[in-house]
Amino acid sequence: MIMKKLFIAGLLALPLGIMAEEVADTTVVYNGKQFVISEDSVETHIKVLDSDGTEWKKSKESTFANNQEVERFYVSSPLFPGGSQLYSSMYPTIWWGTSSLNTHLATKSDNGSMATDGLHTKGSYEIGFTTAEAIIPINRSGTILFSNAVQVVFSRYKFQNSALLSNVGRHIAFEDRTAAPASASYMSVASMRLPFMLAWAPTVNWPSDWLNTQFGLAIVPEYRFGKAAYRFDPEAFGDPINRSLKIYHWGLNVDFNMAMGPVKFGVSVGLLPLFKTVDGKKAFYASLNFGVNIGELFKKRSHNGSF
Repeated sequence: MIMKKLFIAGLLALPLGIMAEEVADTTVVYNGKQFVISEDSVETHIKVLDSDGTEWKKSKESTFANNQEVERFYVSSPLFPGGSQLYSSMYPTIWWGTSSLNTHLATKSDNGSMATDGLHTKGSYEIGFTTAEAIIPINRSGTILFSNAVQVVFSRYKFQNSALLSNVGRHIAFEDRTAAPASASYMSVASMRLPFMLAWAPTVNWPSDWLNTQFGLAIVPEYRFGKAAYRFDPEAFGDPINRSLKIYHWGLNVDFNMAMGPVKFGVSVGLLPLFKTVDGKKAFYASLNFGVNIGELFKKRSHNGSF
């Protein structure tokens, strides 16, 4: 009778033992860190903790299922915290830049004068937004990165008050309005850019008290939406003149960026012109910009110096 009761008690306790085995995790302590191995019916997961229980964040995750390794890379919007903890984004969420139109790819012409001769330009600016960015390490040490982003840019190019712009075919003509100048003369352009960047992250393994610094060089296809919106506001009498000017829809730029945590600096130079004047001069875009990544700005700094 006693043996029968013990046998029944053992059968009742067996499911509890099985459940305990299913939920139990294995913890391995190595080099001052805790490696917690957990398992479900499909996958095996590994997470890393500091000695105080702080969990390390992953920039790349590997899980194992049915004898096959599955790799996941983090693609995130820079509008919100999250995504890769090891690398900073190469592009800001929002930026402002001072821009110019030049008749040469460089900022000066062959005779040493400023290369805006014949374009009648003044100080211009742009405002840009990065809607999404993916960062993938491409070497074993993680110091070489590939970055791809989607950006929307609004550019305003200002012109001298004595110049009135118009289209002659697909080219831009300038009419002298010195006798009746404008209080403002400007062209507005909206565009989308898709940068493909190769970046270098030299501080990826630096101590926690160093700010992440990364450098990148990108080729950037650009598509300009529709026509440019042009406005000429008379200084004295007359109604404002609003025109739609034909410009080249496709552009190709080169970007050089430096990222210092959430703060981003950039230089962009256009390889293809924005428009061509009736006398054959080409207007090449260039800008110097500064911005911040909003998600990284409010992201808590982790133990390894990343954001």
